[in-house]
Amino acid sequence: MKTLAVFLLAAMLLAPSCTKWKNPATSMISTDKSVVVLVLNPSVYSMQEVRVKGKVWEIKTMEEQVESATFKLADSEGNYITVVWEKELSFAEGDIVEAAGLFDSNFISSENRFDPKLTAQTIRVVKED
Repeated sequence: MKTLAVFLLAAMLLAPSCTKWKNPATSMISTDKSVVVLVLNPSVYSMQEVRVKGKVWEIKTMEEQVESATFKLADSEGNYITVVWEKELSFAEGDIVEAAGLFDSNFISSENRFDPKLTAQTIRVVKED
């Protein structure tokens, strides 16, 4: 009986180690957030996967990578976050899009402000301009 108890205990302790480890910061399900919530609470959502909707402004393509761009994703009040997109552009400036990906916000001490940035994994056009 003791042998069975020891075996079951060992099995329970080893069972969780059999699953593949996933980084919680990159394996979370996207949650819908507004641009202003991300701008006002950058440290709360840093390194979390989020989904946010807004208008595309100031698209800048990166010279070394044709399929890479950054742009501002703004709400109706003018609040914005920077979005990094490393795929082919399927949207244009002025479009309303929904972007999902990993949110990060670094503090720029020389400017005394946060730099909210979303590295988008998916972008869906909600309304074309």
